[in-house]
Amino acid sequence: MIVKKIVADTVAEAMERVKQELGEEAIILNTRHIKVGGIFGVFAKRKVELVGSVDEHVEDKRTVKVEQPNRVNLHVNQIEQRSIVERPTIITTGERPLPRELRQYAKLLVEPALNQLAEHLHEKLVSTYYQTQQAELNTVLLEEVQAKIRTKTTHSKFIMLTGPTGVGKTTTIAKLAAHFTLTEKKRVGLITTDTYRISAIEQLNTYADILGIPIHVAYDLNDFEQAKEALQSCDIVLIDTAGRNFLDVGYVEQLKSRHTFEETDVFLVLSLTAKYQDLLRMYDRFQSVPVSGIIFSKADETSELWSIVGLAEESDVPIYCITTGQEVPEDILFSSVEEISQMIVERGMG
Repeated sequence: MIVKKIVADTVAEAMERVKQELGEEAIILNTRHIKVGGIFGVFAKRKVELVGSVDEHVEDKRTVKVEQPNRVNLHVNQIEQRSIVERPTIITTGERPLPRELRQYAKLLVEPALNQLAEHLHEKLVSTYYQTQQAELNTVLLEEVQAKIRTKTTHSKFIMLTGPTGVGKTTTIAKLAAHFTLTEKKRVGLITTDTYRISAIEQLNTYADILGIPIHVAYDLNDFEQAKEALQSCDIVLIDTAGRNFLDVGYVEQLKSRHTFEETDVFLVLSLTAKYQDLLRMYDRFQSVPVSGIIFSKADETSELWSIVGLAEESDVPIYCITTGQEVPEDILFSSVEEISQMIVERGMG
């Protein structure tokens, strides 16, 4: 907390100096007229004294904008319309008034008995107040986020991942396979219909070999049905699908022609690095597919996670899991609403 006392000839001059030295976010804790100089009070000059403070973490905003003189004039008029002689006037250099609770504390700072403690006291009071307010705001924000999102668990035998190209479906399939095999001790099988990318088949083959689980490649709907039949002894069958440009209007119809969705949880994989409007369009594109939930990928590659909240509210589709990196199987989160909300708020307000 930075504290400054300004003495000037006029209110306008004092306000301008506060703005220049402390920035637009400065808080004026006290404004009064004082007498300076003279002999035994005679010939003393009348001055204006302002005590201002600003949180030292607030970004420096000393660059004066074109409209700032109008704001200053507004606050000068507010001061001059009041009786400010020997009375505290509490305003801010911005457009918002100081909260009532802080006004009560600020009045203590002009009490004669507290004169010696004033600077030390008001710094602590202001700092403590805003820390408390920030905590309360974060709590309210957290509650609002929690109210918007839902999570989902799955008990389906068949789990299909679909979504546009480049979102990390194949890597996510590998993480899920490792999770169910190593953590939940399930018998897992893999089916891939992504026959357009040789690398995708090779990648899944590698993970299947490491985990010791069966894998089938399906080139058409008949292959797909045969693969499902061959893996009937498995507890869980994970199905990887080919990705396409989500702007391709024929992609979803092609997806539907090569798969059946009975007794299957279909999870739409979306990358959090995408623009929010594109995420909405991707979701809209897949609405003709019976999407059970959303998997958000690449949470580690973005500084904010607000898209999760927006899409959850727009779609009313629950979150299945969130991936946070390339490591298999570590970088995948099956979190509660509370944990996901906490992560969103901390990332967004950090």
